[in-house]
This record gives sequence, C-alpha cells and structure tokens, in this order.
Amino acid sequence: MTTDLQAPFDAAVVMVTVARGTFAQALRSVYAQQFDGRIQVLVGIDKWIGERAHVEALARESPSHVAVTILDLGYSTSQRNGGIYPSHYGGALKTILSYAANSRYVTYLDDDNWYAQNHIASMLAAVRGKEWAFSLRHFVAASTGALLCRDTWESVGPGRGVYAQAQGGFVDTNCFFIDTLACSDVFPEWAMTRYAGGTGGDRQVLAKLRDRPFGTNGAHTLFYRTRLARKHPYLLWRFKSAGVDLAQHMPRDAIPDDAVWRQCAEHDRQSGFAEVATE
Repeated sequence: MTTDLQAPFDAAVVMVTVARGTFAQALRSVYAQQFDGRIQVLVGIDKWIGERAHVEALARESPSHVAVTILDLGYSTSQRNGGIYPSHYGGALKTILSYAANSRYVTYLDDDNWYAQNHIASMLAAVRGKEWAFSLRHFVAASTGALLCRDTWESVGPGRGVYAQAQGGFVDTNCFFIDTLACSDVFPEWAMTRYAGGTGGDRQVLAKLRDRPFGTNGAHTLFYRTRLARKHPYLLWRFKSAGVDLAQHMPRDAIPDDAVWRQCAEHDRQSGFAEVATE
C-alpha cells in the first residue's frame, strides 16, 4: 500500500457506502485501472449494513499505487438515518471527502457501480485544460450486473439528451471528474440536496458547473446499475429502442402496450430527439 499520503495523488475517488455486497466489485474496479499514476480512494461509511472486517480486508488488497482511506464517523450525517443533512445518499460525506481529497482531481463511485479499466486515465486526459469533465455510461441490470445498453439519452452532458429542455441536460454522479481548486464551491451541493426525498445532488452540481469549461472522454467507461421496473414509459421506450428485451428484466404485465410505444415514437418525431452519437 502507498505510504506517502502527503504527496498529492493524480486522482481521488470518493466512495460513500453502507458496505453492501456490491462494494467489492466497485472498489476492485479502481484497483484494476490501467493507469501509471497514484490514486487515492476515500471511503465514507454512511452506516454499517455489511461487515466492517470485509471492508478492511478489501482495503488491504489495494495495489501499491492506490491508497485507501476509510472515514467512519460512528454516525450517519443523512436525515434518513437521523443525521441533519438532507442528502439521501450519504448526507454530508461526499462534501467532506471531496474537500479531504489530497488530489487536484476528484471523482465519485457509488458502491453498486464500477469503472472500465481506462476510466481514470481517459478522464484525466479529458479534464486537461478544463475545470471539469464527464464520462458516459453503460446501463447494467441492478440484480445481475448484466450489460443492458449504452446510455445515449440520459447522462450525456449539458444541454443534451432527454433532460435538455427541462433541466439543461444531466450528468450522473459517477461520471463527474472535477478540478477541486477551480470548482471548490460546488461540493456543498452534494449535502444540501433540495429535491424531494433527499435526491438531486448531481443535478445541483451540474447547475453550478454547466457554464464552466468542461471536457469529456466521449466513452462509456462507467457501468451503472438500474432497474427497469417502475420506470416512466418513455424511458422504457428508450431501452426498447436500444434493443433491450424488457421482458427479461421486468414483469410482462408491467410492459406498456403498442399504443404507448406509438405515442413515444411520435413524441420523438415531434421533438426531433436524437440519441447522442458516441464511440
């Protein structure tokens, strides 16, 4: 394990977790990065659901160029668990760890997602000369991790995708790569979420970053778990249009009928929506 913690790292990865079973895959995807530089991983414990010993054992697996720091306050900072900050996902931990990162660049990884092996190297190239950058993502099935399709309509950047008109675009939490010195004012947005249910930190961060110089690796280097059941019919239409067999991932009686699909297709025609063309 890297012992020189004082020397700044090339990149820092913030992970907020309850130590559920998928955490191992997420953390090991950082260890597996094809990257010659040094990586700091800051693991914030929201509350313990999994075993402390398992998390500590995983931390000991870190290769020599990766240092893992575990922050366990002994309590949750999230209102959902009795804390004071509204964020449903970790309270103030993303904010705290963003400032604690000993790196010019910070990124994020939820404990149920994972990175492609070239994620960090490609993102460092993308952020060069910019204040922040974002990657694209793959959708994978929440329960199995099976690949569904590329996301070419949701988390596709400022002013793009299905949320372009209503929200100015969208970037998923796990896809951000931020220059901590140029953008230090955005980090409180992770804790002070203003959407119902303590969600929306990613939208608030994007709102503060949108007009600043940004880059993208243009690649789907983040694997994002999602459930199709209970999604809005239009979003199901997008999965269906991408070739996903909905019947394999949700109850058949919950799949919209052909009349709904025709409405969705007509909406796309009238709005001129086109999926984002990428790699």
